[in-house]
Amino acid sequence: MRKIIDSPELPDKMPLMKQPSVHWNSKINRVMLTWIIFGVLLLSAACAPTVASPTAPAVPASSTPTETRSPSPTATPVPTGTSAPSPTPQPRLTFPPEGPDQDKFPSGISPLTGLRLQDPTMLNLPAVLVSISNMPPTARPQAGLSFVPWNYEIFIAEGTTRFMSVFYGDLPRRISNDLGDCPVNTTIFQPHGSWVGKRVWLDENKDGIQEPWEAGVGGVCVRLIDTASGKQLASTSTDSNGYYAFDTSGLQATSDYTLDFKIPVAYQFTQPNLGFDNLDSDADPASGEVHFTYNGATDMSLDAGLVLVKPGQPVYAASDIAPARTYVGPIRSGRLTYNDFHAMYPASCLIYASAGDGIRQQLKGCEIIFGAEPTESPNTALLDTLHLLELAQQNKVPNQPVNYSGHLFDPVPPASGLPAATLWTYFHAFSQALWQYDPVSGSYLRQTDDGDGKGVFHMDTDRLTGRQLSFENLAIIMADYTVFRHGQYDINLCCGFEGFAFVFRDGQMYKVRWSTTNGAWEKATGLLRPLHFTFPDRTPFPLKPGRTWVSVMTINSAMKDLLNGKWQALFAMPDDTAPPKNVK
Repeated sequence: MRKIIDSPELPDKMPLMKQPSVHWNSKINRVMLTWIIFGVLLLSAACAPTVASPTAPAVPASSTPTETRSPSPTATPVPTGTSAPSPTPQPRLTFPPEGPDQDKFPSGISPLTGLRLQDPTMLNLPAVLVSISNMPPTARPQAGLSFVPWNYEIFIAEGTTRFMSVFYGDLPRRISNDLGDCPVNTTIFQPHGSWVGKRVWLDENKDGIQEPWEAGVGGVCVRLIDTASGKQLASTSTDSNGYYAFDTSGLQATSDYTLDFKIPVAYQFTQPNLGFDNLDSDADPASGEVHFTYNGATDMSLDAGLVLVKPGQPVYAASDIAPARTYVGPIRSGRLTYNDFHAMYPASCLIYASAGDGIRQQLKGCEIIFGAEPTESPNTALLDTLHLLELAQQNKVPNQPVNYSGHLFDPVPPASGLPAATLWTYFHAFSQALWQYDPVSGSYLRQTDDGDGKGVFHMDTDRLTGRQLSFENLAIIMADYTVFRHGQYDINLCCGFEGFAFVFRDGQMYKVRWSTTNGAWEKATGLLRPLHFTFPDRTPFPLKPGRTWVSVMTINSAMKDLLNGKWQALFAMPDDTAPPKNVK
């Protein structure tokens, strides 16, 4: 049998297209909301991509397994390196929907992700909102994006987007990226039926339980072996986040098979079989093997936890100008829209690096972070993680609990979605990204361009971890960009607004609405909560437990169906005609 791992076909360059397809449109103002549906939006060939787009096979809903979050571990650890086989089959843990209101979330679960935190006490501190640069390209990879529960991307003129990153919950940290002995797998596994596998992860707290906040280990060699004959059937390696999978088209039901994990001397296996089967480690520490009987169905519980015992030399991104520090950034200037985000996250601390005249006076910032060498580099404004914690503590309002609820989370996706294996977000020729759905991790992996107009994509990573950015939920929202002055926009997001949105989760796309309107809780307390999503009938739309990336586009932007599970989100420029030059 050979392993079947198909790679999405991506062109090296993406030509420009002449016009997008029919799309949905909404217009919002401060007085009332008017819904308008119209036909074809003409975009010029100079700023819109063509139908010759990145291709990837669609992922059918039937092949998308449900992912669950981890509970608090209750098992007693055994010493690392000893075998603890389970005498009876282990149960697997699933979870019901959680939210949208605060009392519907169990203790220690973040209302922004539906996942348990490493330090649950962090839920008592307000969010820190950080303006993070996406241009020039030397700002990439950014530091800290893999730790934000929500990240908003907005257009700020001149072909540039900027991120408003919501830091709430566990603090960003540097995580060792000691790799295995095989090349890191960069191919996204595409199932053609059932499959087996899951993840090799770094068991940071050495408890044998896979936590939502623990990172994967890339480049670990994995072999699939017929147990009876000892014959190797296939081999692969883990991706940067530790995920791997094997197609089962050649396996025989009720037959026994072995997974062999080869790990470098830097690691030891953690203790196995200490909890629920889908949340613990299955590898025998003595042999590095997992034995299983194939039952004819997908098995996504075959995990191996590792403990790092001999860390190698740290490897830093070329753009990391401060490797001795743990920080987020680089940080750039403020925009009027930041006040909307600040309102959606009450008591939050708003961080940016200065702002233009007329804007600076209106922003409700909590601290301005200046660059260390602004004349030499635009990327030297950095916020240390410990200072981020101090700002959150200082901004906490006495006797006012932090409540960022309003989101519904459900591991089971709604049945009304359309196949969505890829999402290509096109703000400008210099600001593009490609998201590809990975059915093994159950998340969308981000690729970014080089900001040169060529549309060549490569893996987008976090400077603190070296691992590829992955988000369980993607959202494209259509909102009203208003012109404060040429090249400076305010976006009508908060509060009391709503509009069209497209949410991507579990390899599916859903046409929904975004909203910052007041519900019963807001009316009763007089407080606000973050932007959330609803079905067209305004009942809560369930996000997948995990993190969410929101790209904010104009009301005239388009969502284009490229067929076969491929989508393009095409940004339409705001009506921002430059003022005429003075004529003497």
